[in-house]
Amino acid sequence: MKNLLKLLLLFLVCYIPLEAKEPKTKVCFIVNPISGVGKQKKIEKLIKRNLNLSEFSYEVHYTKRPKHATELSHRAVLEGAQIIVAVGGDGSVNEVAQGMIGSQVALAIIPTGSGNGFARYFDIPTDPAEAIQVINGLHDQWIDTVKINQESYIGVAGIGFDADVSLAFSTLEKRGPASYLRVILSELPNYKAQNYELVIDGKPYKEKAFLICFANSKQYGNNAFIAPNAQIDDGFLDVIIWKEFPPHAAPKLVHDLFTKHLGDSKYTQSFRCQEVILKKPMHTLHIDGEPMDFDEDVYIRILPSSLKIITP
Repeated sequence: MKNLLKLLLLFLVCYIPLEAKEPKTKVCFIVNPISGVGKQKKIEKLIKRNLNLSEFSYEVHYTKRPKHATELSHRAVLEGAQIIVAVGGDGSVNEVAQGMIGSQVALAIIPTGSGNGFARYFDIPTDPAEAIQVINGLHDQWIDTVKINQESYIGVAGIGFDADVSLAFSTLEKRGPASYLRVILSELPNYKAQNYELVIDGKPYKEKAFLICFANSKQYGNNAFIAPNAQIDDGFLDVIIWKEFPPHAAPKLVHDLFTKHLGDSKYTQSFRCQEVILKKPMHTLHIDGEPMDFDEDVYIRILPSSLKIITP
């Protein structure tokens, strides 16, 4: 009988499965190698030093052409990534997000661009090492995104002066806040307000405007708050119409832009809506800082709670 019990114990010890070890969370880093101010050059070393490698496995991919980030993020979703990290500026973040909107995969951001408006909205550190450490916390929330014809974006789109600046900035080899400021100063003296036709939640408007902004987030970047009352998870799009203004009003408007008081100016008008139609724009638009041309009506609508993002 004792021998039988010993055999039974031996069997149980040998064949009862050990507790399964939790698999590591799969992370895919997508890096824009030419974005902004050059912080991304040391990214792989920073990942090894700052990502919790006992909890996460990772791979790193580099973009090689426009829209490549969207292709890489979509493929990462299909291959089972649980977090996709955009390393770049707002344009890079937007491209990465386009490949994962509507999925359960979370977006994380390591801001290395010139403005980093989207990262600033969530207080994501601009220091890459600290931004990587945010991923370790696995704190996430759902946010809205915006559909613009066949494209999508998560921050700010617009037409007018800001789009002209984005177009000029995109041609520069050396980027950064100083370069962006030089472009603004060179474009501003000769820029003229343009006529636009819009339909906002079914109501038509005709406006002569310095610029028109379609904001899901609050700012362009560098704490320039074009839509200070916008909320990225409220299910609404904020439309800001910056009207034609006399030269003497420019200093006050710039001050208002950087102090969250632009909405107080008599030269601005704002709408909160869910859908906008911009009738046959004759000028370049920008989508999260990236210039883009449309030769047809532009349909813009909010997509509530359509993207999960890692935040501090």
